[in-house]
Amino acid sequence: MKNKMRENRVEKLLGICFFAAGILMLVIAIICAVFSGHTKKTADKITGTITGIYSSRDDDTNGNSSITVSYSYKGQQYETGLGEYSSSMWVGKDIDLYVDKDDPRKVRTGELLFLPTLILAIIAVPFLVIGGIFLMIAIKQRKKKEYLMQHGKRVMAEVTGGSRNLNYTVNGRHPWKLECRYEDIFSGEIYLFSSGNVWMDPELYIGQQVSVYVEGENYKKYYVDVDSLCATGSYGVQIHDYR
Repeated sequence: MKNKMRENRVEKLLGICFFAAGILMLVIAIICAVFSGHTKKTADKITGTITGIYSSRDDDTNGNSSITVSYSYKGQQYETGLGEYSSSMWVGKDIDLYVDKDDPRKVRTGELLFLPTLILAIIAVPFLVIGGIFLMIAIKQRKKKEYLMQHGKRVMAEVTGGSRNLNYTVNGRHPWKLECRYEDIFSGEIYLFSSGNVWMDPELYIGQQVSVYVEGENYKKYYVDVDSLCATGSYGVQIHDYR
């Protein structure tokens, strides 16, 4: 099996991960919204009063706060604790409550009924935006590659080395960008190109010829096709890595 160079699709992977996370949070937000809507529709709305606010503590660390509420439902008085709290709540404040018709001790505050849905939706937006941007970059790069490989001019450049791409880090490692050099034998002009992200050591490819596709005479628009490269040692001997 030949040890072939492969281009790393960082943008595509990041885009899929971020976009999938955003979609997952949106799905959960929709489920929460459906549940909250069902609760609001099937419960009885009444007015209760906050009778206490409690903050759980773990050593010196402030924990989550909760409230107790008292309310009257169908001629009976109830007082129960709720695992809900917001900065707009205080003892003695009247608040809207939604009471379970089958179990009057099960209540939810109207103020926080849709709060989980709102929080999840707000968090999902940046994930979707970031994921969408990365996917758009990946799609643009793929279209550029396909266009240049189909319609561009192919030149053979010599691999001269590589440089680290410090803009990306995966598991504490930075990918490489393969560097190559092409000399036009007719004009004598020299063109330098760099590839997309790769993870294999460029030293194994120095001296090899790599295909570069350029848009006609516009050498600023190009694509370095690293996928066809195979690692070689001294004198161009191919290295077969079975590790």
